[in-house]
Amino acid sequence: MKRLLERRSRLLQRLPAFEEVLRGSVVRRLLRCGKPGCRCATGEGHAAVYLSVTHAGGRSEQISLPPALIARAERGVANYHAWWEAIEKVSAINRELLRRDRQLAVSRRSGQRGRRSDGPRSGPARGRRKGMA
Repeated sequence: MKRLLERRSRLLQRLPAFEEVLRGSVVRRLLRCGKPGCRCATGEGHAAVYLSVTHAGGRSEQISLPPALIARAERGVANYHAWWEAIEKVSAINRELLRRDRQLAVSRRSGQRGRRSDGPRSGPARGRRKGMA
């Protein structure tokens, strides 16, 4: 159990700052402006970078990113993924700790022979009346 608690603590210590979390995806596209004389008509399009976020209910939001903000947005999205991964790992550790605590509680209860447990016993005979199948 001690190893699980230490592992959980190490996971939390390695997390990036919570205030730097950003949900979404940084998307890069090449667009054509439609002007016949523009370089994009025959060559590579105009670079467009934006943060795309889908909200509950399916509504999406796109924020155009100037070059100076692209790295910041990418770090924020990476931080979001790091937090999400840590949440899943900590949750798995907490489930294992709960299983172990439950096992300890069951072991203690079975060691108290002769004393009533927390509640009524369960089992196939529970709730049957004499003469009923």
